[in-house]
Amino acid sequence: MATNSFYNLELDEKPRSLQECFERLKKGCEMLSAECNYSEDYSSFNPPATEEQIKEFESALKYPLPKAYREFLKFSNGARIMEEDIFGLDMIGMNDHYVPDGYLAISREEMTSRRMAISLEDGELSLFWDLKEEPCDFEHELMKLLKDCELEITSIKKQQENAKKDPESLKKEAEDVVSKWRKFHIERNKE
Repeated sequence: MATNSFYNLELDEKPRSLQECFERLKKGCEMLSAECNYSEDYSSFNPPATEEQIKEFESALKYPLPKAYREFLKFSNGARIMEEDIFGLDMIGMNDHYVPDGYLAISREEMTSRRMAISLEDGELSLFWDLKEEPCDFEHELMKLLKDCELEITSIKKQQENAKKDPESLKKEAEDVVSKWRKFHIERNKE
């Protein structure tokens, strides 16, 4: 594992807990805004939901929320993580034509039809992409967001370091990064 001193984490180190995943995501998003000049609306985290608010929602839903999503709500009652909106309790169910009847959306990816949604029938979580349904695990989705965030930070740091190099070596390295980034996104979308 390579150490990324910019972020003080071991790259590819899987978080030891959901809480660590949440904290790393928040820290990474804050870093993208503060140190990498990303706009403030690129990422944001809301204050946490209370246990009482969550239980009240679950009572109305008649099913418990997926455990990892429930834990996330206690960390942040909704968030924008890069280009993904994870809904807080007040936004759950903001459906559009990408979420079929019988489901409540809990997230949406900007400028795509990708949605995570809870079934009103059994409380199970599904991922919809162009209305094609597949099983979904909220924790796995957050881990992918964390990896994207940390790769983005690493990429920016490398760009900052490369800015000090001569133009020809910078051009070659940039082409390599773009190629790797494209391959990563192709593989991520296959998952």
